[in-house]
Amino acid sequence: MKRNFRILLGLWILSIIGISLRGGPVTYGIFFLLTFLPVSSLFYIWLVILLFKIFQDLEGKELTANHPAVFRFVLQNESFLLFSGVRVRFYSDFSEISGLSDDIEYELMPKERIERKTDLVCKYRGNYEVGVRTIEVTDFFRFFTIAYRNPEPLRLKVKPDIVHLTELNHTEILLSAVTDSRIYPNEADVLMREYVAGDDPRLINWKASGAQGKLMIRERIGEQQEGIGILMDPHRYSDRMEDYLPLENRMLETVIALNLFLMEQGIPVETVIREDRTEYINVDPHIGFDAFYARMANYRFTHANTTDTLIADVLRQARLFHKKTVILVLHEWCPSAESLVQELLRNGIYTAVYLVNDAASDSPIAAHRADVVQVSVNADLTEVL
Repeated sequence: MKRNFRILLGLWILSIIGISLRGGPVTYGIFFLLTFLPVSSLFYIWLVILLFKIFQDLEGKELTANHPAVFRFVLQNESFLLFSGVRVRFYSDFSEISGLSDDIEYELMPKERIERKTDLVCKYRGNYEVGVRTIEVTDFFRFFTIAYRNPEPLRLKVKPDIVHLTELNHTEILLSAVTDSRIYPNEADVLMREYVAGDDPRLINWKASGAQGKLMIRERIGEQQEGIGILMDPHRYSDRMEDYLPLENRMLETVIALNLFLMEQGIPVETVIREDRTEYINVDPHIGFDAFYARMANYRFTHANTTDTLIADVLRQARLFHKKTVILVLHEWCPSAESLVQELLRNGIYTAVYLVNDAASDSPIAAHRADVVQVSVNADLTEVL
């Protein structure tokens, strides 16, 4: 295309030189022809843009991530002109369309209609545009290509995928909740005694043991502990959709998958989230999983909701300290998370950290004896969890 335009420009300059040196009707004719060609090319592109029609639709306006939906789009030439050099570019950052390529160049005869029907898959949960993004029109002589944005894009609300787990790879989480709920029904109090053979090693208070120079264990007296608590990081870490969308999608899918699995195992689980305020939500056995899923599907991560604010509320309310096990689903390790983990472990509560990112795990977590599960943004949750 650039080569053709350079050739045209070179010939046009030579025609001007010819007019200057010799003149004559032939030279002037060549000059006017070369001048008219780019003008006619631009006029042709303008006509195509004006008369060319594109339609697209999708089965349903609310889709689930990683589940295909039928996508149809129609190209239509409603004029008496031949349209050639038409390309359709699709949104590809957050969705995939089977069998359609941006490299296909369409040619439409007068009154011709081209229809394509295939599957579209949205990769992530969120609100974004899919389908046809731009249309590119190239003239017959391939001097110019003009792209314009589709005036009627498809904007969808995509729900997170529901990942069904048949087992947890890190079974300590499940065993801690089940075994402790049946054998040790009481909460660890602040009373200490020396460790004796047969005591549960998870009740060892390492801080007190270090100070005493011998293993010290917490006595279990007081109120009953049961179930699992899950805390989800509420913070939006970036303004760029391509950065935060995959991350937030994976965090929600992780929390939803854990809740569904634990519900199916009959283990009570409570999830801590924060939007306008800190909320404790669970799967109501009378209502079923759908209500919990709908709440999580509509969850909004924001810059204003920080991990520090959520953890401060959790520490103040102390509701998680009535659980046998606590799982933190975080994007990154931070001082407030460190404080919470230390306090949970100090109270004899089994703690696991699901760190959702593609970076190496932060070493301070393991130093606090909390189990760490690295969850890649694009990994298969059935393999990671």
